[in-house]
Amino acid sequence: VVALFMGLTVSAEEIIRDRKILKRESFLNLSWNSYLQSKLLILFTLSAIQTLTYVIIGVLILEIKGMTFSMWAILFSTSCFANVLGLNVSSAFKSAVTVYILIPLLLIPQMILSGLLFSFDKLNDVLSTKGKVPIVADLMTSRWAYEALAVDMFKNNGYQEYFYDIEASEKMADFKSSFKTKKIREKLRLIENNLDSNKPEDIEKVDDAVSIIYNAIESDEFRGNLAEEDLDQLLKRENIKTETIKKIDNYVDLLRDNYLKEFNLAVKKKETLQYRLENNEAYDFNLNEAKDKYFNESLSDLVRNVTVADRVIEFKGQLIQQIDPVFHKPVEPDNPLNYRTHFFAPEKYFAGTYIDTFYFNIIVIWFMSLLLYITLYFELFGKILVFFGNIKLKKKK
Repeated sequence: VVALFMGLTVSAEEIIRDRKILKRESFLNLSWNSYLQSKLLILFTLSAIQTLTYVIIGVLILEIKGMTFSMWAILFSTSCFANVLGLNVSSAFKSAVTVYILIPLLLIPQMILSGLLFSFDKLNDVLSTKGKVPIVADLMTSRWAYEALAVDMFKNNGYQEYFYDIEASEKMADFKSSFKTKKIREKLRLIENNLDSNKPEDIEKVDDAVSIIYNAIESDEFRGNLAEEDLDQLLKRENIKTETIKKIDNYVDLLRDNYLKEFNLAVKKKETLQYRLENNEAYDFNLNEAKDKYFNESLSDLVRNVTVADRVIEFKGQLIQQIDPVFHKPVEPDNPLNYRTHFFAPEKYFAGTYIDTFYFNIIVIWFMSLLLYITLYFELFGKILVFFGNIKLKKKK
């Protein structure tokens, strides 16, 4: 938000101040594009200095180690976006007073929808989808910058970078062996108790439970004792028999045991790595000192969402993981251009490949800046204001 504010304030008056010069130069057919590029060159340079000064002072006061460049890259990108946005505003309005009244109104939605003030799941269901960042928030630069900053500072600090991949396996195995299997069992008992009922509400509950179990099993790589025909039986409530329920019960036992093994293996790998790091002279690594120097427990609690009441929730036939989003790698979507995933995801899937959240989000911010530059070049904001200003309402006789 500070980067957005600085970027807006330094650019908001630039075109207004040059209005008379621009009017005179318009008769000479001088390049509007060259004028804008010269403005952006100066503003981007100023933003680079401002954000670097801000980051250096911040990391010195807060004693944040080893993250200076990545923090600056995110804040600089955000400030550059604000520069282009400020030029759009400056181009659209003729009064500096109007512009400075407008700046807080531009910043308020950036603050509210950044993802920091409240969980996106708290938004109205019309605006949000459980387990994914709402599209309305995706329009906010602050959401991309904040997520990139938080995930990068957790994943790539001088302590966590050694253990992140192992801990990701550990936490995901723990989730599947504990919470996922528990939910599947709950739904199995619900089906068992209501399978023969003819009440509409019981039939609906069974159908929902069948859908959740099918999707939970189908999305998991582990198949255990189940064949495809066993899964197909779950597609229709009429095909479910006592034998099917018992078979899925056995599958859940195998699923839990499989991920318990993965969990224990990850714990052993982590302990082995800790021992090697502390006893290898080449690393010169003290575990406690490194954790005290680089690791931030409040940030860890934030990106792991440890305060959430429900570790897993149900939504439209799916089990949505709430705990440990920073360790939860998103699955490949049906549409390769569908980038949407949960907040604090460690990676984004786009165009057939996984991209680290830090780089993906910075690319998105610069893409948004490019779109704003196009609107600036064609002066679309001003033309839209003129269009609405020319609309006249008919008076009733």
